[in-house]
Amino acid sequence: MKLEKPDLCAPGAGHGTHGPRLVLKAGLCAACGQVHFPKTEFGCPRCGAAPDRVALHALDGAARLLAFATIHTRLSPLITPPCVVGEAEVAPGIVEEVMLVGDEMLYADGMALRAVGIPVARGDRQLMAIRFEPAEDAA
Repeated sequence: MKLEKPDLCAPGAGHGTHGPRLVLKAGLCAACGQVHFPKTEFGCPRCGAAPDRVALHALDGAARLLAFATIHTRLSPLITPPCVVGEAEVAPGIVEEVMLVGDEMLYADGMALRAVGIPVARGDRQLMAIRFEPAEDAA
């Protein structure tokens, strides 16, 4: 199954509870050492180094949940409510908005998460979307 956002993630090793594990595609700047997510075609967002100075750097998909909420209103045609969204630290100092798998009762602020691929329908196609689930050691 094709990834919905192949510029953001790639298949990882192993399988989570809800789908295959994913790694996140970050950038690592050779000039300043900054890791940033997602990797961009424009170079380093911190020091402005040229794109050829920024290497692809795989983040293992581990994250820490900072806060979360259940959305009950349709905010996008691609998101069916109710759904749980959160802010998660995907690497030291890198906080991203993420979609979580399942019900909010599964989650608590500060818990460990991991990125997994979940099948989603996009028109007549099935794609694998990035979602986050509780890591096994979070229970």
